Amino acid sequence: MAQPLVPSTAFADAWIQVDRTENPRFFVNLLDATRARLLERARQSPREFFAPLALRAGLNVLDVGCGTGDFLRLLAPIVSPGKAVGVDLSEIMIGEARQRSSGNVDNLSFRVGSVLELPFPAASFDRVLATQLLLHVPDPRKALVEIKRVLAPSGVISISEIDWGTLVVQSSDNELGRRFSDLACRELRNGLIIRELPGHLRELGFNHVVILPEVEVTQDLDALYTWFVEPSLTHFKRIGAFSEAEADAFIADLKERARNGRYFSSRTYYTVLASQSS
Repeated sequence: MAQPLVPSTAFADAWIQVDRTENPRFFVNLLDATRARLLERARQSPREFFAPLALRAGLNVLDVGCGTGDFLRLLAPIVSPGKAVGVDLSEIMIGEARQRSSGNVDNLSFRVGSVLELPFPAASFDRVLATQLLLHVPDPRKALVEIKRVLAPSGVISISEIDWGTLVVQSSDNELGRRFSDLACRELRNGLIIRELPGHLRELGFNHVVILPEVEVTQDLDALYTWFVEPSLTHFKRIGAFSEAEADAFIADLKERARNGRYFSSRTYYTVLASQSS
């Protein structure tokens, strides 16, 4: 008997089983929408965007949880003839990444795999990237152990996450706004993982840890609104955390604020770079 499909908006469970959700393409569209601004910056000047990684020709790079592979496609020419490899748990994501990369550089490849059991020998990569991955992983520490295992002794890891405890979606009803932000953080599996990450890395022997923060502010109904706020409310109604009337009022208020130039949303995004340099 087939198991029931996972609701796409059950964010704690859906991201680790994208292929079994009721709408897997939702996640492809979500990544496209929410990473559009970062990707635009990366496309303008890939070398400048990836400068903190000190990339150079011949390095081997792994992107864990690569999704549609957009960042890795920009990075691959910089490290050629070194390998640029993307891994994702979702066959649909990997299929999308391969399709988008057809005709791209020869050193780029994608495969299905889990960060909890990476299909590579020890010390295979000089750089390992993970963008908004640990947020969803059931055992983040085990994931970090695996990342360290495949990283060369002189290598660098780059882990990027939103601190979901900093999410603000301002509402004229302050109680509803606070409730939404609190639920958004709690209903994600590891919404505050970035706060523990530097300590975890030091415990694993990374003695050089750099934290780069960036605040993103939006004043219109942006991609986060379309692909996170509205879907989240669907989930919050399903679990009884928002009534139908409260959700409708919240959405109507946000749209009204946008029409009047009063919409405000923000979140803090961190990139943590770590190495074992002396």
